[in-house]
Amino acid sequence: MSSFRSFNPALSKIFLGPLPKFQYNFKHLAKPQQCQEIIDKLDLKSKYPNSANLDIIDIFSGFGLFSTMVNYELKPRNHVIIENTKVNVGHWKERISHLQETTNNKENFHLYAKDGYKWETFDDLIQKDKIVQPSYVPRDKVHDELLIIGNVTPSKFGESLLAQWIMCCIYKNWLQKYGRVRMLCFTPDVTAMKFMSGSSFHKRNKSAIKRELYTESKLVAISEPEDFTEADGSGYDPRLIMKDQPIPLTSRSILPSNGQLALLEIVPKDISAEKYDMYEYVIRSIYFNASQKIKDSLSNIGPGAMEDLSVKLSSSILEKSARELSIDDWSEIFNVYEAWPFKPSLVDTMDIVQDDVRGF
Repeated sequence: MSSFRSFNPALSKIFLGPLPKFQYNFKHLAKPQQCQEIIDKLDLKSKYPNSANLDIIDIFSGFGLFSTMVNYELKPRNHVIIENTKVNVGHWKERISHLQETTNNKENFHLYAKDGYKWETFDDLIQKDKIVQPSYVPRDKVHDELLIIGNVTPSKFGESLLAQWIMCCIYKNWLQKYGRVRMLCFTPDVTAMKFMSGSSFHKRNKSAIKRELYTESKLVAISEPEDFTEADGSGYDPRLIMKDQPIPLTSRSILPSNGQLALLEIVPKDISAEKYDMYEYVIRSIYFNASQKIKDSLSNIGPGAMEDLSVKLSSSILEKSARELSIDDWSEIFNVYEAWPFKPSLVDTMDIVQDDVRGF
């Protein structure tokens, strides 16, 4: 293992042992070769050239091989492990104790044994316990002193938590209040397929629209298909696979064995949150019936919208369905709606009830 550039030799004995079988519904990378390939693809050193001032906040790191390799690659000022499951807390206590004895924990790991799902955990981390004190960086550049690593692979809450983290990019709250903070997010393949779908792809939904609208995201790695007769990337938008060229992860590299895993690199865009409510209302209204053509779904926006807005939009947009719209198409719709003198007030849009129980 020590032959891999980013593998910490002080942790060889820890990661040479038998792999744990139970990970509380989480999935993790368990092979250093694949971790190294991902780190090389991410080119983290160029993104964090002054990593001596870098704080890493690592949520649900679990098995932790990827976390320790990112740590050894960047050598951050602080690397906070937010973990609250009994077994994983025990593992991290042992690792940090071992590092204290062998390297004096020059890796700067801190175990914060609280629930990464709860918002107050992060307030306590920074404001109450002051383990890290992130700087505020102007939003004209990506924050180069703060990095988020998050594992949102559990089926019970992972997808909804990822959606919340993406919304923080536009709300500028949570850890995103410090600037445009890069997130490296491990997700199930099925989640990545939906969130990363492009226009006209059949899996594209509101989550993909918002992810594309509010962030610059890349598909870094994906699981190899379970059916070996299928090509790598089966189930994904093929244009995405061609553009991002994600690293294929073998089933042997994922813990538990044969787990399905993807890694997303998510960077917030530098956009104003002032128009968020308008974006949200228009997207929700048009996606109320995603199969309808836009010329028909405009009526969901409000009385007179079909007649007033359709003449302002290009014919190509009017003939598309919601799933077929590109981000440029959405921008045209937003601009036309914003200029409409009869658009509903914010209070009116909040009072409109539609029978749409789908999530983000």
